[in-house]
Amino acid sequence: MKQLIALVLLVLASGAQGALTVDDYQKMQKKHGKDNQALQLQVRMYLDGLLDGLFMASRDVPEDKRSWCIPDDQPMTDELALGLFEKELKARRAEYAEFAELGIQIPFSLVMVDALQRAFPCQRT
Repeated sequence: MKQLIALVLLVLASGAQGALTVDDYQKMQKKHGKDNQALQLQVRMYLDGLLDGLFMASRDVPEDKRSWCIPDDQPMTDELALGLFEKELKARRAEYAEFAELGIQIPFSLVMVDALQRAFPCQRT
């Protein structure tokens, strides 16, 4: 229970300082384990809020200018969001590691936008 409370406080502290970054996430995984359910729950909740913001910000973008196009029949669940996020982290692992070595913090939002673009590209006609 103490670990869960410490993990929640760590995520909240990260949010108070700014956006959660890939480096923050990897540090939390090292400390608490990659399969830590409390960590996964916190990240899914963070991604859920992040997606709400991304979808609200993009809702008035004209179709021909959209960066991603999620089909209407595709529900965006927190499990799907976490899966897309993890897949994007793996696909760009070397690039993110290089940025980390340079001291560049990659925010979750950038990873999630890239993940949405890769998973749901818009079909331009």
